[in-house]
Amino acid sequence: MISRSFMVVATIMLLLGAGDSNWPTQTVPPSNPTTIPAGRKAETIAIISIDGPIDGVTTRSITRRLQEAREQGCDAVVLELDTPGGDLMATFDILELIRNKAPANTVAWVRPKAFSAGTIIALATREIIITPTGVFGDAAPIQGMPVVGLRQLAAAERAKIEAPLLSEVVYDARRQGWDEKLVQAFVAVDVELWLIQNRTNGDRLFVDAAEYERIFGDIPVSTRLTRLPAPPARDQFSELLGSFEEDEPVPSVAERDDTIEFVQDFPSKRPVLGPEDAPNWVLLGQVVSPDELLVLRADEAAAYGFTSGEINDEAELRTFFGAGKTIRFDENWSERLVRFMTLWPVRAILIAVMLVGFFVEIAAPGYGAFGLVSLVSLALLLGAPLLAGMAEWWTVAAVLLGLMLVAAELFVLPGFGVAGILGGAFIFGGLVGTFIGGRPFDDSIREDLVRGLLATSVGFLGAGVGIWLLWRNLPRLSYARGLILAEQVGVIADGSSERMAPSTSFSSPTAIAPGTEGVTVTPLRTSGRIRIGDRLLDAQSAGAYIESGTKVRVIASDEFGIKVEELES
Repeated sequence: MISRSFMVVATIMLLLGAGDSNWPTQTVPPSNPTTIPAGRKAETIAIISIDGPIDGVTTRSITRRLQEAREQGCDAVVLELDTPGGDLMATFDILELIRNKAPANTVAWVRPKAFSAGTIIALATREIIITPTGVFGDAAPIQGMPVVGLRQLAAAERAKIEAPLLSEVVYDARRQGWDEKLVQAFVAVDVELWLIQNRTNGDRLFVDAAEYERIFGDIPVSTRLTRLPAPPARDQFSELLGSFEEDEPVPSVAERDDTIEFVQDFPSKRPVLGPEDAPNWVLLGQVVSPDELLVLRADEAAAYGFTSGEINDEAELRTFFGAGKTIRFDENWSERLVRFMTLWPVRAILIAVMLVGFFVEIAAPGYGAFGLVSLVSLALLLGAPLLAGMAEWWTVAAVLLGLMLVAAELFVLPGFGVAGILGGAFIFGGLVGTFIGGRPFDDSIREDLVRGLLATSVGFLGAGVGIWLLWRNLPRLSYARGLILAEQVGVIADGSSERMAPSTSFSSPTAIAPGTEGVTVTPLRTSGRIRIGDRLLDAQSAGAYIESGTKVRVIASDEFGIKVEELES
């Protein structure tokens, strides 16, 4: 279905052509499918699919697939886009891949949608093609918060993130020949554009209000053409935005334009028009209003000069390139697995499993099954983000250092748990760091930081609940008694499921006099349990690790517990 804006533009052009004798008559020659531009012609096409949200895994996967395409002799690359958008830093990395690693003959195929990051990636390619029902656009930055969902950014915060995005799309517009004013309407909601056309040669130009007023001497009339509903009003998000939204001034449009121009490597090719040019140009209508983000369907994308054709399938794609063969390069199973393992709910579960397994292995050692589970969980927690490009050396080092400090607290250092607390803090910080790609001071990592804090906190909380439940119930579980030495968790050593009689239950530690001797029934690492007479007591080693079955002597007993030392034989 032809969109309203396209019909408006076409109607205005027909009316102007009928009412103005100076309007040139143009005959569009029939298309010749055998005429293929030299820059597009290819023999073998590599189709690299980009499906779903874009993230660090996408970047690594595209890098791999580009290399494979080169090795198989592909002389054209088609990025098949079906994405709602994704991570900002991953998008910037993919732009660098397209500019520096992909062949010049790289084309984006919107099949069927490419929103947000997908649009920015498409603009970096030499050409864009689209399915007849395709749509792309709406590339404004927005924050996705765990549990809360999508969240509109405050004006000042949005402007900070918009600036590099606008610089990127303007860079690619100048490099690839898109209209640099129009591409900004994909990213910034305050862009307002009108379409003017040259009466002599038919050239079209998208101009903003300042350019229009400079050319025609009048303020342009806003006709408020709207293709899609406007973004939510700011007051709808007032509770989510918080007090920081007005902390910093929002750059003006002129200041933003100056920033964009400052970082460009390519000069602008836009004509600078003035009052003397007014007779040669005619207004066709407003195409972007200031309360909408540009979103284009297939017919609009063609009318605005973004697409080179509508392609339904691979057969039409080969005809478009004049190629004899297409080769698909999709994500492999390991990349899909890594993406799954880096989802924040999955990582929260892995954190909880790692901590629970570690605790059980320390408190009730048996055949090492829980320790193995803990190690596997840790390997997945650190390995998946490293493979996805979401973690760097300092995050892994922090986690490993934290584990070393906790181990030192358990096996070597007596005292009040300073090393253990510090180790826990390192583990927590390192795990959070794996969510932010090793960029702790980057302005754009707030979303990742919140996600990391939430996932790690949920994991630690879940581990606490799991440890408490296991500590109370593990000895009663029939399958657990096969893995854990029963007497080490307070069960009679003959395998009976009965608990010790009340007379042998835990006593107040203050009732134990210093110098009293007993025997360890679990290893003290540095905490564990000892038996003194018919009583089973929690105790802590005052020195290093003490093996189970070792004679010990009480050296202190107060409200903080019992401390013991190994008796010399």
